[in-house]
Amino acid sequence: MQRNNRGFVLVSVLWVLVIMILAATAFSVWVDRVRESAVVRQQRVESYRVSVDALHKIVYTYMTGFKSAEGVAWPGEHGAAQPTINFDSLDDFMAGAAPTVTASSSGFLRMDGSVLDLGGGVRVMVQDRAGLIGLSFLSDIRVFKAIASQGGGEVSAERLRDTLRDYQDPDGIRKLQGAEQQDYLQQGMSVPANGYLRSPLQLRNVLAWNSVLAARDDAWILQVFKTEGASIINANTASHQALALVVKNLETVPQLIDKREQKRFDGVSKLTPYAGIDDEILLSILPASGVRFWWWYEGGSTAYVYDVQFSPLESGVSAWYFNWSARVNLPDELASRTAIAIDHPFFH
Repeated sequence: MQRNNRGFVLVSVLWVLVIMILAATAFSVWVDRVRESAVVRQQRVESYRVSVDALHKIVYTYMTGFKSAEGVAWPGEHGAAQPTINFDSLDDFMAGAAPTVTASSSGFLRMDGSVLDLGGGVRVMVQDRAGLIGLSFLSDIRVFKAIASQGGGEVSAERLRDTLRDYQDPDGIRKLQGAEQQDYLQQGMSVPANGYLRSPLQLRNVLAWNSVLAARDDAWILQVFKTEGASIINANTASHQALALVVKNLETVPQLIDKREQKRFDGVSKLTPYAGIDDEILLSILPASGVRFWWWYEGGSTAYVYDVQFSPLESGVSAWYFNWSARVNLPDELASRTAIAIDHPFFH
């Protein structure tokens, strides 16, 4: 009996030890996971702080920096940038030619789709809103044809034009190839807004556009469109995707981008080889009043996008404001771009 009791006690002690070891192991694993989660959260909070800080610095730069075909000049060490403006000759000045603008040593803010490295694994991209195709007054049939080709040509350019107009106009009168409330209800879709779009992503709610853009992700839409304006875009800053919709020949898009990398276009006349419909030039050379700001973590799968616009300084009116913000899947093409370190006192 005593031997049996001793054996039982020994087995019981061993079981207790095993349970304690398992419990200690499980607790250690839990602590490691909590610590890793805390580190990740801390990194995300720090990345968010860095991105918000960068957004405000870029907004300040855009509001105070000198704007030219080269872009927006970074502030100098002692406040707003003071670029040098020169004309190559008196004849150029008298003829109304564009001046040559030389920024301070800080250079120009890149708004041409370049990915900027803020350190700590934070990546940002700044888009000039002038480099985006506007939707409120879009009317050029060639642009609609180019957009229609994105869906394989199953939807006509006229259909895209008329459905977009019907979606935004306040009346219930259907265009020839448009769509009004009853058409949307038959398709099980929300009825038209009868007003201008609030975000380019709202294009997915427009009949015909929803099928054409089905194969495109949200990031593609946000690199191409803005809600207001028409089809004239800044050739010095527009994305490859946007340029492909407005230039006369797709083969000239890489040539245009290579050309602007060497030297920014400083005159509209120099854009003639890339003219749009019937030689009407759908390209400009100067920034507009606003930016589209992207940021994401290196190695992450999500990008955060903010559409920022400026208004004149008037009493009771904010100098700048958000039109909208969105979170989208980060495309591999954008994530794989080489990041350029920002060499400016702002970011040190």
